[in-house]
Amino acid sequence: MSIGRAQWSDLPRELLELIADRLQTKTDVTRFRSVCESWRFSVLPFQNRIVLPTKVPHLGPPHFHVPYLGLPHLHVPYLGPPHLRDTSLLLTETTVYFLSPPAASISSSSSRLWGWLLKLKEGQQQLGQLHLVHPLSPLQIHPLPDSFPKVINALQFRVFELAKSYTLQFSNLDHCNYKVGLSQNPDCPSLMIVASGVLWHLELGHDRWIAIEDTISQLSYEDVIPYQGKFCAVDEFGRTVLFDSNLTITEIASVNSTLCYGDYKNLVESNGELLLVDTYCTRKENTHNGGRKTFKVQKFRVFKLKLDQKRWVELQSLDDQILFLGEDCSFSVSAHNFGGCKGNCIIYTDRDSCFNVFNLDDGSVSPVTLHLEYANMFNPPPILAKA
Repeated sequence: MSIGRAQWSDLPRELLELIADRLQTKTDVTRFRSVCESWRFSVLPFQNRIVLPTKVPHLGPPHFHVPYLGLPHLHVPYLGPPHLRDTSLLLTETTVYFLSPPAASISSSSSRLWGWLLKLKEGQQQLGQLHLVHPLSPLQIHPLPDSFPKVINALQFRVFELAKSYTLQFSNLDHCNYKVGLSQNPDCPSLMIVASGVLWHLELGHDRWIAIEDTISQLSYEDVIPYQGKFCAVDEFGRTVLFDSNLTITEIASVNSTLCYGDYKNLVESNGELLLVDTYCTRKENTHNGGRKTFKVQKFRVFKLKLDQKRWVELQSLDDQILFLGEDCSFSVSAHNFGGCKGNCIIYTDRDSCFNVFNLDDGSVSPVTLHLEYANMFNPPPILAKA
């Protein structure tokens, strides 16, 4: 007795609903609904728990009293110059996508899959309008490069959401002042930032920021990200803590003497593991910029959290992974998905230069322009440029 092949459109609604419940991103839901009519009507369009961009209150007056620190006048700057203090402050969302052609369209002469990174932000004026954003900063790219396609049909490519970033900015300025950690807990959506070394928390819909009371780290916090449904923050000495929805503090890594010498730290989630990147910089006076000191990256050290031991352990290799350190977010990708690229490196940007590649194998730093394979990660492939 032969069993005929079932049509995709004939799958029972209960099974489609089970599949749809596991779709976590707008991209996944859109592609699911595009398969056929029955699939489209089996699940509603993706709905963000939080509608962005949205207005949030300013951080506070120029001098904000934080009693638990015992400091009468802790300086917490406004998010911008004085003449803009009454301007609307927006919480905005940006998404980093990975695009690659279907396997069938890849040339047989190529032994590797290849892909392209795309960072987009939805426009404030027109729903559905997208803007191209700098891969490692929140700045919008305008005008678009001549090689950039006018239209991208996402159904012609495999599309994955790699990361999301959230920033606070003035509605009439194209720059941000603070990287934001956002929790989309449906019961209590909130955000957390680091300002003047202090962690500040805001429940969306409320009108007042709250300084987190932590007498151990006090003024030394350097980064905060959402992690496993909570906020994760690290201070300049490597002490790392988690905050739940009640802002209860749980220490997951104690102070580490080997982490006391870097200039600043970034937290990165990579393949479900928590990494810490410690950045070492050199300082020099810039004669072309009014004598202001500039910072150049000298080296990076990467650590992985050993949660059962409550400590950071230094990694000698990232293996296949490539880390991207941005002003508004950090993320990782597998080198296997980018033809010719090697893993075990960090791609970043200095404030006064373009992209650079730091190689963990030998500690070398070089501009990404010297490595065509890495530069192509940010350029539309020929098949897409013709769209």
